[in-house]
Amino acid sequence: MCVALPLGGIAAAPAQAQAPAQQPASAQPKAPAEEAERYGPFVYFPSAPNLLIYHTGVGANDMLNLKKALREHPSIGTLILQNNGGGLVHIGLVVAEEVYERGLNTFIPKDSYCASACAFVYFAGRQRLAEGRLGVHQISAPEMTGEQAQFGVSDIVATLPKYGVSADVLGIMFSTPSKEMYFFTPQEIAKYGINRTGQTQVAQNSPPPRGAGGGQANAPAATPVSAPAQAQTPAPAPAPAPAPAQTAHGGAAPVANPYMKKETAPAAISDEQKAINAAALMIQAGSGTNEESMNFTREFYADTVDYFKKTRPKSEILADKQAYFARWPIRRFVVDQSTLKAQCKDQMCKVVGIYDYKVSSPARGKAATGTSNFTYVLDLRNRYRIVMEDSVVISR
Repeated sequence: MCVALPLGGIAAAPAQAQAPAQQPASAQPKAPAEEAERYGPFVYFPSAPNLLIYHTGVGANDMLNLKKALREHPSIGTLILQNNGGGLVHIGLVVAEEVYERGLNTFIPKDSYCASACAFVYFAGRQRLAEGRLGVHQISAPEMTGEQAQFGVSDIVATLPKYGVSADVLGIMFSTPSKEMYFFTPQEIAKYGINRTGQTQVAQNSPPPRGAGGGQANAPAATPVSAPAQAQTPAPAPAPAPAPAQTAHGGAAPVANPYMKKETAPAAISDEQKAINAAALMIQAGSGTNEESMNFTREFYADTVDYFKKTRPKSEILADKQAYFARWPIRRFVVDQSTLKAQCKDQMCKVVGIYDYKVSSPARGKAATGTSNFTYVLDLRNRYRIVMEDSVVISR
């Protein structure tokens, strides 16, 4: 989703943001309006040479604008994500990869937000700090069709774990419908290791909340809004940002760098953890609408699969899944992260685990709940495609 910010609407950073020792926040000069240099949604202040503000949303030319800003100002080390409601999924992913490759830090200021495709950029930060609101949901890419949209799904599976994003966070992302938004509470940010500064916390491996749901992007920062998973009312787009704090010259004030000097490189992720993350997303992606779930399903399977103990072509599997989604149009799948285990050899990974399901068909007046186990074999060499699938209901 995209949001519009009034031209020139870059709000000042919170006064408590911690600045580097060599440039205390109190010593930073306030920039007159004419000092701001704009590169599309990116704004640079010469008085804060290590910072670049990224606001309003994620648009088609963002990668070109980012490269230009970084080329002209090589001192930039931190990307400030301010009132950025996301936008184009594939652009968010390539901007995130640029941030990761360059080792940039990311920061969401207090009383601000970063949601949807913007969250990919936040997670890519070498160091990252969310004092404001961070929102995630299933991807929705109306600007992409066919292979393009599928490419985005497998990119998320492959790249976000590389950025050090835990399976818990990915599970919440893929179990929140695309028309809703899940904002992490401060407690969840600490629990899942979402922030990563010089004092890095380790993410805990615990099940995602059963009630992950949507909320309004303009809710108070200290009280992220959530709703039941089956809520049918789409969350409204984030509201335009309030009028920015003004300097004596009428311009917006630059932001203070919140980071400590010590940096920690992200740890390498094993094939086993990659496979576990991918399998959890594959199960939970079925919680979307029929169209969304089929888009994901088309990406997940190899051309030929050992499917419930019988070799089947991909076309038969897609027909089977489509019939299931039509039979049960409202679905909720929650993976028990603590049960996930993987064994890999030569990038072929067997993943087993347990998930709870709740499905219903209002038209037929039917519903079903229970718990099932599953087994996948994933080919990491072939974009995490499923080459074997089996499942057994263990309780109803």
